[in-house]
Amino acid sequence: MGAHAHNEEVRKPKVKHEGPKRHLVAFIGSLVLTALAFIAVAYEAIPSSFTVPFIVALAFVQAFFQLYVWMHMDQKGHEFARISIFAGLFVIMMAIIVFIFWVWV
Repeated sequence: MGAHAHNEEVRKPKVKHEGPKRHLVAFIGSLVLTALAFIAVAYEAIPSSFTVPFIVALAFVQAFFQLYVWMHMDQKGHEFARISIFAGLFVIMMAIIVFIFWVWV
């Protein structure tokens, strides 16, 4: 019985460890996106009509970047989480659009 248990342990697939490179790249990317938003606000020559949409766009880029890297959306086996997150984002976006049309139109 001991030999049988040993054979099953040998057949288990090995999980490859990612290492710190991916995390460092993600951290630096987040810092760059945050610095761009800060510069857009701090630099007074840029009109606010450009700054606000630019910061909102950067926020969406950073949110998707964070989901992709830190929530492992690029790996297999995360399909349900991916579908749930994007369905939630769709509901939120529809609620925001409906609210905007309800209030301002």
